[in-house]
Amino acid sequence: VGGEGWAAEEVFKKSCGFSLKEVVFLPGTFHKQAPDLTSRITKNLKLNTPAVSAGRCTEEGMAMALALSGGLGIIHREMPIKEQAMKVQRVKMYHSGFILNPACLAPRHTVQMAIDLQNQLGCSGIPVTENGRVGGRLVGLVTKRDVEDMPRTAQLNSVMNRDVVFAQEPVTLKEAHLAMQEAKVAKLPVLNKDMELVALICRGDMKEVNKYPNASRDANRQLMVAASVTAHEPDAWQRVQAMVEAGADVLSLDCHEGVDHYVINFLKQMKEHFAGIDVIAGPVNSIRQATSLCDSGADAIRVGGAKGADATVIYEVARTLRLNYGIPVLADVEVRDSGQILKALLLGASTVCLDCMVQRCEEVPGDLIFREGVRVKLGRPDGGADGTTFRSAAAAVETGVAVQQIDRGSALGYVPLVLSQLRKGLQELGLEALSDTSKALDQGLLRLELQCGRAEPPQAPKTFPIMVSALHC
Repeated sequence: VGGEGWAAEEVFKKSCGFSLKEVVFLPGTFHKQAPDLTSRITKNLKLNTPAVSAGRCTEEGMAMALALSGGLGIIHREMPIKEQAMKVQRVKMYHSGFILNPACLAPRHTVQMAIDLQNQLGCSGIPVTENGRVGGRLVGLVTKRDVEDMPRTAQLNSVMNRDVVFAQEPVTLKEAHLAMQEAKVAKLPVLNKDMELVALICRGDMKEVNKYPNASRDANRQLMVAASVTAHEPDAWQRVQAMVEAGADVLSLDCHEGVDHYVINFLKQMKEHFAGIDVIAGPVNSIRQATSLCDSGADAIRVGGAKGADATVIYEVARTLRLNYGIPVLADVEVRDSGQILKALLLGASTVCLDCMVQRCEEVPGDLIFREGVRVKLGRPDGGADGTTFRSAAAAVETGVAVQQIDRGSALGYVPLVLSQLRKGLQELGLEALSDTSKALDQGLLRLELQCGRAEPPQAPKTFPIMVSALHC
């Protein structure tokens, strides 16, 4: 159709594959109201925004920032199992309102143990029960103020606060908030009729809930978080069990080494033992791989690895899974700006990995220095030839050249900016909600043009070579 572009079906029926840089969507009638960005991360779970991070840049800090922004962080597996489980627990315990599994201590424990636990979890108040576990009879509450300047070997029964204000279950967050205001306390244990601890409510958490109304939270008002696992390591099943016990809402099964019988059998075993946990499988770059994983029980498919043909792969895989399985697609195609995010979503993806965009945020592990008056981060680029991790049965070997990249600040400020640009793009296309994209694409309401061979290469972030002698000049 001259001057009006092409329908997606007409474009992608051609034998060649297209990248996101070669596909252009034509604007439609401008929609005034802000579009709804609610999207599905799996067939059973929804996010308020389609922002996901799944690379080595995602640890507890990035996972918290994305969850507070309405997205989801997948904590990478390039670390010991215990360390990964601890990072999942930190996300679940961050500003959750009702804490159903609070860390507890017993009266016989020492002040040093209380200080170590407070530093480890980043909390200030710890309930003290008779047996040191949730479900035990509450005998006191110890805070940082109680253990300050106290002998490290002193037992908690000599320093804890025994006059504890508590709430009796059942209680709502609103009722708990009023009770905390009247008693002027920051921690409110929730007890059952036998005076046993069942939950803990923190005032700071409740304030944070109001600050981020669009945050991704589970049924217990805790932040949602995912964890990466794999079938190709000796302790693979132990990692899965540890992530489930730590409270991960979603497991991401890594298929970077291919979809073989090990992956298929491992996925079936995961769904058999943990049917209540949704599993994202991938990355894949063909319909046969995707359907094989869906037949084995995958709740979402991660698409990636199709260099130069990522637009075609997203469209074909997403369309097939949408029509035959009702399973969403996560696009992991190294998007570098909001325009590429919008294209991936319009082509059928439900969510998009922002690894290349958020790897320069301050939540990503790495040292910050000032160079020529600019704050830069030391680290390896996440993805591509640099920063690749080869993992064998013996050890993980990191490769790549470390660089300095200009820091983008906190992801809590950067991700909302990207999402506002995404909303503006949907408005220009005349879409009321992100969920309308698939219908508009299938009906030919979204028109495309191609710019083969004329796409400009993406601008690489400014980097500085690392010279140890110059860092201290």
